[in-house]
Amino acid sequence: MIADAELRFPEAHAALELADAWRLLTHLQRRAPSIVAEVLQMPQLGAWAVGCLLRMGRTDSDSPELRADLTQLCSFVAVVGLRAGVDFDLLIASVAGRLTLPGLGSLSTSVRGLVRLLHSGGRLELMTAAGVVPVPVPRPVTVATEHAGLSFEVGIDGSTPSLDCFRHPRLEAVGRSELRQWCDRITGAWRILAVHHRSDAEAISVSVRTVVPLKPDGFGSTVAATSPSAFGAIATTLPSDDLALAETFVHELQHLKLCSVLDILPLLDAMPGALSYAPWRDDPRPPRALLHGAYAYLGVTRFWRTQRWHMPPDQALRGHAEFVRRRTEALAATEDLLASGRLTPEGERFVRESGRCLRAWQRDPVPEEARRLGLSASFEHRMMWEARHVAVSPEAVHKLVVHWTEGRRPTPQDCSDAPYQVRPAERNGPRPRERLLTLRYVDPVRFRELMDAERPGGDGDLDLGVADVALLRGDLSAAAAGYREEIRRRSVAPEAWAGLALAVDSGSGPAEGFLRRHVPLVSALHAAIRGIGEAADPLELAGWLAGGASEGRTR
Repeated sequence: MIADAELRFPEAHAALELADAWRLLTHLQRRAPSIVAEVLQMPQLGAWAVGCLLRMGRTDSDSPELRADLTQLCSFVAVVGLRAGVDFDLLIASVAGRLTLPGLGSLSTSVRGLVRLLHSGGRLELMTAAGVVPVPVPRPVTVATEHAGLSFEVGIDGSTPSLDCFRHPRLEAVGRSELRQWCDRITGAWRILAVHHRSDAEAISVSVRTVVPLKPDGFGSTVAATSPSAFGAIATTLPSDDLALAETFVHELQHLKLCSVLDILPLLDAMPGALSYAPWRDDPRPPRALLHGAYAYLGVTRFWRTQRWHMPPDQALRGHAEFVRRRTEALAATEDLLASGRLTPEGERFVRESGRCLRAWQRDPVPEEARRLGLSASFEHRMMWEARHVAVSPEAVHKLVVHWTEGRRPTPQDCSDAPYQVRPAERNGPRPRERLLTLRYVDPVRFRELMDAERPGGDGDLDLGVADVALLRGDLSAAAAGYREEIRRRSVAPEAWAGLALAVDSGSGPAEGFLRRHVPLVSALHAAIRGIGEAADPLELAGWLAGGASEGRTR
């Protein structure tokens, strides 16, 4: 990389004194090879190297952005020099008044741009136009914990610029009280992992080196991510409790493991793939993302399969419901991958083994209430996704409208084979009803408090409609009537269609069962009939479609 920079960008190479930095790194390699090896394995360095190489590959011209990338090499060399106790003189970039030493921390400066950093006799100084200023050597924020004979040491780093590789903003400044929360949460999560999830804990102890705090998303949910270029780093918002962080560690460990596999073995072909449903996302996902998610939730399912038996009685509902929900969703995603035709032979073996585990876990007993609540929350997510993202062929809908207006029964092909297409769209934040359906089993006491305070009219603080309140209070007939009325007033209402599918009992009759399986088709036909000035009740329309479908099955 540095030789390429010297050849292609000689002015930047000279101005940034990269040759001096490279000579110092070569000297340090001879004097302190173990320290150099440790720094080379830092996720901060991996993320920087990949980002810098990508930028160099995209441009043939010198630029401030390119120089900002290249000069980070000097920051990493400075870290090696400080850890090895070697004197050095390096140019470092000060961005927005802060000079960052990856993995150690950052220093405030009075200047922007290049600053000369001097280390001599254990003293660290900055040379600026105003003179030489002594500065303290940054101390890394490290959490070291041990439980059940297994130790874990991880750094907390939100200041290194190269860690902007997670598609979510870093929390660059972590206050003292919040830092204490992070330390306590990591310690508590490690206690759970070391005792009940030993194999995952052992893998985490040797592979996770850095936690990157992320800014909250504004919705109160945990946002977490990994990056193939920053192997060893887990980025996450501060989870709500120790258990949530333990789950996050297991989830992101799965991503890290799969990144390593994909580096050496292709599991998917190179063709662009169609977008599809992923139970853990609001937006449609391509095959590679679905593969990552399915493998991550295999680990999450395994986590809850064990953890549910080690929770206090007042929290056991959460563990059982999460297990039944995630085992169902992960298996569905795995089966979608197997049916996609996109897997390589190695990928098919990989995914089939995941499916084998998940199918075996479907037989594990789960208390009925937990099963019902977990599957209801899962079904809500799927119905909302389908109502927002699945489009039915206009030609197929028009044909059904003609049948409806002429009083003819649809054919089985009209009902079952209508072409569907997934519409890409922006991710949406968690919706009140969805969050409350999850809260029913995550924190039943808090759920009851919120619902007790909600007015029956649905105009309270939770931003719920009348039908939503009835649904969440278990009055399914009132909820179904309310959603039907919402759809009568406003046909294009994804929340109402998803709510109606959730409120009706699939075993009540063919109309209810058909609606739950084909919300996009029923809602598209309803809107089209309304568009020609006619009206149709949602369940009557679903029953009409179900009649055509069932006729085809009995022939």
